[in-house]
Amino acid sequence: MRFFIVSLILLSIFSGCRKWTHGHKDTKFRNKFVGTYRIDSIVKKNLQISDSGIVKDTNYTVYSLTGDYLEILHTKDQIEKNVTCQGKFLDSVFRYEVQGFKDKNADRLSFTYCNDCQYSEIFNQHILGSRYVISNSDNRLILETRFTANDKPFGTKLYLSKK
Repeated sequence: MRFFIVSLILLSIFSGCRKWTHGHKDTKFRNKFVGTYRIDSIVKKNLQISDSGIVKDTNYTVYSLTGDYLEILHTKDQIEKNVTCQGKFLDSVFRYEVQGFKDKNADRLSFTYCNDCQYSEIFNQHILGSRYVISNSDNRLILETRFTANDKPFGTKLYLSKK
């Protein structure tokens, strides 16, 4: 009887180890996007609040320059040992980390500064933050941020093509 119980416990431990690995599902999801992406454009719909409290829309598109890119490098464990990626946009070169989150309702990629990365205004203004994965095909990736103010949708769409 003891042998059976010990065997059952050992079997559950060995078969369940993968499930107990912290962030395994999210790391696997993040690694689906490994590659270098050309930035096609960034479409923004921001809000502008006047002094009188009126909310207005501002729509504009930022087009990339030749050679602008974002990279997502492979990692084994995005939580503890994330790799530092590099990107270039509007003649600004910056370094960052990417984490992936596969939730029930939304799949997201989060672009953040790494511990030793220098501040970049371009990265901060256009790339930084958590973005929903809207579309993912073999050579195209569309990411989006979104929020609502006064029942109007606002946000940013980032259009990427795989190099």
